[in-house]
Amino acid sequence: MIRYFPFTPTFEMKMGTVPMRESDYVVEADDHYTSEIQLKRKLLTEDHAYYYQSLPEAKAAHWDVLEKVLEDLVISRPELFSVEKTGDHWQITNHPLQETASFVFGEDASLPFEPLDWIGRQVQEDLIILNPQGYITAGQLCFPSGWSLGEKLGKQFMDVHAPLPPMAMPMLKAANTFMERIPVNKSFMRNNWGFRLGDQLDLSSKYSDAYRQCLKDVLPKLDRESFGKKVFLRVEHQTLTRLKRSGDVLFTIHTYQHSLESIVAHREQTMTLLSFLKGTPPELIDYKVMTPLMEPLLEYLSAKTLSR
Repeated sequence: MIRYFPFTPTFEMKMGTVPMRESDYVVEADDHYTSEIQLKRKLLTEDHAYYYQSLPEAKAAHWDVLEKVLEDLVISRPELFSVEKTGDHWQITNHPLQETASFVFGEDASLPFEPLDWIGRQVQEDLIILNPQGYITAGQLCFPSGWSLGEKLGKQFMDVHAPLPPMAMPMLKAANTFMERIPVNKSFMRNNWGFRLGDQLDLSSKYSDAYRQCLKDVLPKLDRESFGKKVFLRVEHQTLTRLKRSGDVLFTIHTYQHSLESIVAHREQTMTLLSFLKGTPPELIDYKVMTPLMEPLLEYLSAKTLSR
């Protein structure tokens, strides 16, 4: 069963944001940890300015983010990460990667990269900082779907999501108000979704034209069996946390991918997904760049429910 399954039998246009429990964390390390960290670091080496950017005003939040992320890593996965503190001197051990780092908390020069950039290289999540007014001021964004940091840096939350279908605007306005009111030290989570041809994690906007061409070239050639293997559900598990010192908001995105073939192994989830997609408005499907996929996707899911 898929852990983060953001579908219900009836489509509803809502953010789906809920408070995080004590057992939830803003970052998670799963079975893909090593390979995804290697990919993230490769992308940052090849085109650092594309995948990481920070405005001067975000500096105060960098150490806030580093502290929160490390705290959650050590508590949730002590067998993978450990921290030793002597005053402001911290020593971090990343056991899966067999790496140790020492730095002085609060001193940028004691790290090889800016604090946000350094901690982002330890986690699978993309990390975004928004100021109290909801403007994106910094981020490390390696695994987005259809956007890039450079396009959104310095923009307010409402503008970041434009152009949304008109039907989604009330939800977006409510989400903007909600984000402004997040209490300090409180975290919330939600799950975003989409379907993509292929399992390429980095689908930033520089690949958008190539992806659309791939839909035209590859999709018509897929039979039902290969469709189930080549089409993936992308679930973005997102968290929002008001940081305690700066008052900024940390926005994390962990992208999980599941092939259709693996989803239909579970009849209940298959039926729920089919019902949900049948009720999803075409405008939203088009916004998610899913229109070419929809007809074969619904046929595939329908056939799998009938065959059981």
